[in-house]
Amino acid sequence: MYYPFFLAYILTGLIIGITVFVWALKTGQFSDQQRARFLALEETTPQAPSAKVGRDLYCVLYLGFAAVAASFVLVGYALFFR
Repeated sequence: MYYPFFLAYILTGLIIGITVFVWALKTGQFSDQQRARFLALEETTPQAPSAKVGRDLYCVLYLGFAAVAASFVLVGYALFFR
């Protein structure tokens, strides 16, 4: 009945998840696992956010917008054209 739509949701989520995971591996997000356990114990002063917005933020915003747009398109198609 609506199996193609559910499969499209699953595939979209998998593609986005794999893309983010590969990005995290490439940028070294998992490189220092031993230091991660001590981060909560460090006393640091909070830093003001930088005025420079990086390319990564734009990529994350684009992926979020693409996911929401794909959801609206799939639900709209399922409701109005089926």
